[in-house]
Amino acid sequence: MKIERSQLNEAARQGVITPEQSEKLWALFTAQDVATPGFTFTHVLYYLGGLIAIGAMSLFMNLGWELFGGRGIFLIAVGYALAALWLTHYFLDRKRLPIPAGIMATFVVVLVPLAVYGLQVWLGWWDDKRPYRAYHTHIDWRWIMMESVTLAAGAVMLWRYRLRGLLPAPLRELLEQRHG
Repeated sequence: MKIERSQLNEAARQGVITPEQSEKLWALFTAQDVATPGFTFTHVLYYLGGLIAIGAMSLFMNLGWELFGGRGIFLIAVGYALAALWLTHYFLDRKRLPIPAGIMATFVVVLVPLAVYGLQVWLGWWDDKRPYRAYHTHIDWRWIMMESVTLAAGAVMLWRYRLRGLLPAPLRELLEQRHG
């Protein structure tokens, strides 16, 4: 149920709650609403920014940044991942904004296969000169490392940043029943 400010004002007018309680309740509901995913202008901008960042790192690294070589790809991916990790902490701890924090945590996980690929190229494991954008066209043992490290990074991010408020209500309730 969505509560409007006018409903709280009406409750205060009828004497159900005091005007001070109405103000305090409205402040509480407004603060809680910031963490609730929705189709608001701010949230759309968050998602659009995350989409642009993820798209840029996955698409443009594929198209043009092979020129940097393995070391360059690895260092760029790790640098961006560290910046995104810092932003995740910043948005959660200082700003109390779980939605952009979740987007930054997702961005960190997206960068993992790129960093692993860059490290593999740097170590000479991709000596057949296939670019990153073509790594999936052939079944190859090098996938296993990329996928395993990415799954491990995703598991660590899910464990470390339990952003349950961003989950749909039924799934959130199930997790809370199981893990308190």
